[in-house]
Amino acid sequence: MYVNNGKISSRQTLRLYVFDLMGIATLLLPPYLAKLCGASGIYAIALGTGAGLIYLLYLGWIMKKMGTDMASFLHEGVNVWLGKLVFVLIMLHSILTAGFCAYVFTNLMQYSLVRDSSYAVILLIIVAVAAYAVSGGIESRARVYEVMFWFILVPYVAMMLASVRDFEWVYVESVLQFDSTNLGKGTYLVFLLLTPLFFSLFLIGEKEKNYGRNIVKTISVSVLFSGVILLGSYVLLLGNFGAKSLASLRFPVVTLMSTIQFEGNFLKRMDALMLAVWFFTLFALLNLHLHYGVRMLTELSPKEKKRLQWWQLLLPTVAVFLVAYAIYLDRRFLNLFLGYYSYGAVPFMVVVPAFLVLVRRKK
Repeated sequence: MYVNNGKISSRQTLRLYVFDLMGIATLLLPPYLAKLCGASGIYAIALGTGAGLIYLLYLGWIMKKMGTDMASFLHEGVNVWLGKLVFVLIMLHSILTAGFCAYVFTNLMQYSLVRDSSYAVILLIIVAVAAYAVSGGIESRARVYEVMFWFILVPYVAMMLASVRDFEWVYVESVLQFDSTNLGKGTYLVFLLLTPLFFSLFLIGEKEKNYGRNIVKTISVSVLFSGVILLGSYVLLLGNFGAKSLASLRFPVVTLMSTIQFEGNFLKRMDALMLAVWFFTLFALLNLHLHYGVRMLTELSPKEKKRLQWWQLLLPTVAVFLVAYAIYLDRRFLNLFLGYYSYGAVPFMVVVPAFLVLVRRKK
């Protein structure tokens, strides 16, 4: 069941979005940026983060025009069938993205810790735990993230600082020679991973204070913070591996972590602790999308059923498992998802909010 009053504070919102934006970006983005832009990927990160901030300002304008959270607006501000269609589309998007997050999370866990274990079993456990977390409501998860914030961030920063001793400036000095080749693609790639900002449209109803401006101000700090973390990580990865080697690595930040040696018997196993950075942040992103997949289904249900029903949690959870397992079994499904996300999801998240405002019912 959803617990307490379902509201979260500004500080909890900030930390939620840092986890949602930071984890998958630092894990997956560097090799693709290195392949596309080389050292100029630094500029792509800066421009992509700037695009994310502009998008957030746009969402703030949408919030002001709607005057309420998007769920309430879809119920009361537009045609009934249009509202239901948007709920369905957001639900499908959330389930597909949650499935991709579960696929990446399971891959990382199998790759780094349990290589001989069954992929399906690992995936099942991850998705089941995510469903249990979602059943507790957004407030209970926000409290956990609030407590864990510094426990996750400090090991990550410590790892990055420890990697400075092997840093080679020769690998990044080409950044001084600006190269615009594929810079647009790199910028768009960074912006793709900032699209969870779309769900801030629903936060007016989930935050303790009902002001769109306050939400934009809070989440903009998360975007800037995540951008700085990604930028610093990319520079250090370039300095340790070089662009060509970085582009060939599967999880370069995990590889970098494994090369760092700490003195002392306990600290020798710091690599296992630092893996928790990506386990926790990927789990947070998986939870975000599963939460909204479940919530959209509840919004489509009769209003008198206010409590979360077991089937409303089960159906999206099963769908997330099937999406993740399908991607694992056949890479064509991964290519389909990436194509959808690049050419379908982003236009939807940019165009549809403005369209809804334009076709709103007249009072």
